[in-house]
Amino acid sequence: MKQLTLSQREITAQRLDMRQFTPDRLASLSLDEIRGLPLHVGNRTEHAGDVFDIAGKPCECIQITTAADNLDYIGAGMGLGELTVIGNAGHGVAQAMTGGLLLVRGSTGDDAGTGIGGGQLRIEGDTGERLGGPSTGATQGMAGGLIHVSGSTGDRAGERMRRGMILIDGDAGSYCGANMIAGTIVVQGTVGRMAGSGMRRGTLLLSRAPEGLPVTFNDNGIHELSFIGLLIGELVRQTELGAWATSASSVRRFLGDLGDGGIGEILWPARRV
Repeated sequence: MKQLTLSQREITAQRLDMRQFTPDRLASLSLDEIRGLPLHVGNRTEHAGDVFDIAGKPCECIQITTAADNLDYIGAGMGLGELTVIGNAGHGVAQAMTGGLLLVRGSTGDDAGTGIGGGQLRIEGDTGERLGGPSTGATQGMAGGLIHVSGSTGDRAGERMRRGMILIDGDAGSYCGANMIAGTIVVQGTVGRMAGSGMRRGTLLLSRAPEGLPVTFNDNGIHELSFIGLLIGELVRQTELGAWATSASSVRRFLGDLGDGGIGEILWPARRV
């Protein structure tokens, strides 16, 4: 398979802005042109070839190896192709991504998937705060696509989310789904305080009762929701949703956030209440 490989020569003390190294931007360039691209390293600019060993053939499949958490904005604005990160990544991974597949075989910093509008972001480790939230200065967060985190995430995952799906295999921090407009968030582990605060629409699907649910959510009782079984069945086929795999469609349902006129829902298996 054709592939372009960027191997980081050494870990620098400065942060590197990687936003221009996406498949759709590099596929039409030659290796020499890619090596000559300007790369912001802290407050100075170097050529990409001075920081990375660049080999292979320019195409719509890129691999970044020996990656470290000082590589920021990997896959930002990516619209197609595949980008794989072997190692950790910094802040802003897949920011404003619209298509393609970005796989991080490690953990990431804050703001992963902010403003994402399509495609798939898969993180095999943990991630920081504001996963799938709004980009800096934006009023809305994730607008489409899929984000799957195999580990845990920090506070405010899915904030102002308006479309798409976030799957978190581990734990989520506080304010998960805060000010959510629409979309679906599935959390297998624990969820911190104030989940769904300011939520208008959308679904938070949890494996157990959240900690410190806002008082402005109304207990809507236990329901048999057939779509839950269909959704979980499909997710089990695509991922490893162990905590939900044997769950029935009987769920406890809370509606809110009534303090904001919201009609979103927070669900968890009735058998765990």
